[in-house]
Amino acid sequence: MIFPKAKKIARDLGWHKTSHKVFGLYKGYFFNVSDASIIHTPQYKYVSVTTGNLTEEQRQQIKTELTGNRKKLRFTLFEIRENTIFFKFTENIMPTKISTIYALFDFVVGLLKKLNVPEQNHCHSCETNESIRYYDLNHTGILLCDHCFQQTDDKFYEIEKTRISKEKNYLTGFLGAIVFSIPAIILWVILAVYLGEISSGMAFVIALLGFLGYEYFKGFRGKLTRYIIFFTNIVSIFIANVITVIALLVKQGLTINQAIFEFQNNPSANEIFMQNSIVSFLLSFIPWMWVLFIRKEDKLIIKPAEKF
Repeated sequence: MIFPKAKKIARDLGWHKTSHKVFGLYKGYFFNVSDASIIHTPQYKYVSVTTGNLTEEQRQQIKTELTGNRKKLRFTLFEIRENTIFFKFTENIMPTKISTIYALFDFVVGLLKKLNVPEQNHCHSCETNESIRYYDLNHTGILLCDHCFQQTDDKFYEIEKTRISKEKNYLTGFLGAIVFSIPAIILWVILAVYLGEISSGMAFVIALLGFLGYEYFKGFRGKLTRYIIFFTNIVSIFIANVITVIALLVKQGLTINQAIFEFQNNPSANEIFMQNSIVSFLLSFIPWMWVLFIRKEDKLIIKPAEKF
């Protein structure tokens, strides 16, 4: 999701966009701007500038200048990475002002020029100025020439082909999600029966373990993956709640058959089951939202970027 202030920056500067970032050139240097996921608390705004290869002396000077001006520029932290500088603004109460972002742009541009860091209005791979275009590279903006784009696209195709060949199928992933959920179901029942608590909080753990099990068993990662994981979680939570209520009835002195009969026919037992199920599903809401709507596919992508 692209937030309003990032949208305004992109419109004003004629930038391009990915699914959640805006990017482009500012006074010859290449910036990406984005925000944290809407569910993050506190919120963050991210800015990165492409630098190309820096010498050790340049890195040290940049570190010194940014450290000394952190309060003035109002960013929370910065990282000097392989060929970018990354900034994070924490937004506890008030969102970061657009003027603050532009102040950072101007400071960074001035600093890079002073240190003779070349402008980044060329291909970020081979540095040619011919036939360059804006691309979405794994949800980050980049400038590439036609040749480097094709090389990267071919490389990603081979990587994806190899990955798919190692994956199995949806059924294998489903079984993996079930297998990984079993320990959490067992622990859920033990806590409820022997510690006297209905451990609906384990629903959160079941949701996460289902995802890990699918990945560990190398289930096929396709359009149905998120829905299979979601369905597995529902089934596991339902089973855990059923077993818990029956186990509590057995603990009270009933036989298993009697406990099953009570579960099916006793309104009090059904009420306990329904209450615990509701709590369980509510506690699973966050991981479900992540699996269904927020989690991004691991597939490598490179494609022409859209103009904002």
